[in-house]
Amino acid sequence: MPRTTTRPGILLAASLTIDPDRLALMWRMSPQERSAAAHRGELSLGEMCRWAARCPSEVELVNGEFFFLAAFTPELAEARDAVG
Repeated sequence: MPRTTTRPGILLAASLTIDPDRLALMWRMSPQERSAAAHRGELSLGEMCRWAARCPSEVELVNGEFFFLAAFTPELAEARDAVG
């Protein structure tokens, strides 16, 4: 899936934008391809929410939350701060 931002995944991953053409491309991907694209920051937050709603068993969980939502929890922010 082509990148639509120059900052590695940050702006796209925070966007609720859902482009119908990009969404159609996402649904043509295998579950493994969707997961890899999401982890590379190539899916918008809106696209990942659609993915999680349609195929929740495909989306990795972190502390019981979808990984892309868990990234915003205080516990993970504190863990990142402690490491970096």
